Amino acid sequence: MNTEREFAYKIRHHLNQGAEELDRKMAERLHAARRNALSHQKTAGAQLSLAGMGHMAADVIFPHARALIAIIGLVAGVIGVSVWNDYQKAAEFEEIDSALLADDLPINAYLDKGFRAWLSEHSSQD
Repeated sequence: MNTEREFAYKIRHHLNQGAEELDRKMAERLHAARRNALSHQKTAGAQLSLAGMGHMAADVIFPHARALIAIIGLVAGVIGVSVWNDYQKAAEFEEIDSALLADDLPINAYLDKGFRAWLSEHSSQD
């Protein structure tokens, strides 16, 4: 790092010495050329584009487009898995409901605690 700094110092020193040795006419020509170049330089100004959305897209979104696409994909995947699980649970509940409706016992019998005890006794005997 110091070698770069020393090199830059030496260049600046040589340029300063060279500038001091220029005659007045040459210095004025260089100054006029510099002013001309600065007048033709494009200035960064406010540009109208959807109330600044164009700048936001170019400066914020595009540099991080890959990460943004990955995040959107991840969110879509999580939502997809959640919806899939909901469909699976609904299918399981559908099977249970159709088994209950196809059975001869009324639904209240399944809610009775004594019936659960009777079921557990008979299932252990089998």
